[in-house]
Amino acid sequence: MTRMPARRLSGFRIACGILWALIALICAAGGVAEVTISNAGGAIVSFIVAVGSAWYDVRVWTCKTRRLLLIIGYLIERPPATKPGG
Repeated sequence: MTRMPARRLSGFRIACGILWALIALICAAGGVAEVTISNAGGAIVSFIVAVGSAWYDVRVWTCKTRRLLLIIGYLIERPPATKPGG
C-alpha cells in the first residue's frame, strides 16, 4: 500500500486552523454561559456548533481537508462595483 506524500502546513492552513480553534473555544464558552443562565436550548446549540468546529479544526491541522473554509472573507469591505456607462 503506497502512502500519499504529506501535505505541508501553509500559512493559509495555519490561519484557518487558528480561526476554527477560536470559533470552537468561543462557542464552548458561550455554551457554558448559556448553562449558567439556565438556557438549555442555547447551550445545546452552542455545544453542537463548538463540537462541529472543533472536529473541522482537527481535520485542518491533520491535513485531511481538501478545501479550506475561511469564514471571515465576507467581513472585508469591498468597493462597490461601478455600472458601465454610468
